[in-house]
Amino acid sequence: MSFTSLIILFVLFLVFIFIVIGVTLHHKQRNTQTKPSLLGFSILFLQVGLFVLFFTDILASFNKVLVDIVWWGTVMCGFAFGIWQIKNNVIVSMLAIFISILLAILMRLMLFITSM
Repeated sequence: MSFTSLIILFVLFLVFIFIVIGVTLHHKQRNTQTKPSLLGFSILFLQVGLFVLFFTDILASFNKVLVDIVWWGTVMCGFAFGIWQIKNNVIVSMLAIFISILLAILMRLMLFITSM
């Protein structure tokens, strides 16, 4: 139980850091912000879709290797998009990076649990 609470505190700390960074970058570059791209929305949609599929236990019926490839590919695409588009749209970029971190933590926890 204490390990889970430590993970939750770490995630809440990351949320706070991303909100502070996002607000300061958004405030400094308010006039240069553009609309989020279709790629940004598709990555966010894929990330949220993976969360929904995971918690509804639908991913258990798919091939494990395919799910791992899609999962880690989505995490890496979220990180790459977040870093690449941070100057154009801070809010979507920070959201993509944060969801990528959550997906990576969730998969690492599942790997630790199943390896016991």
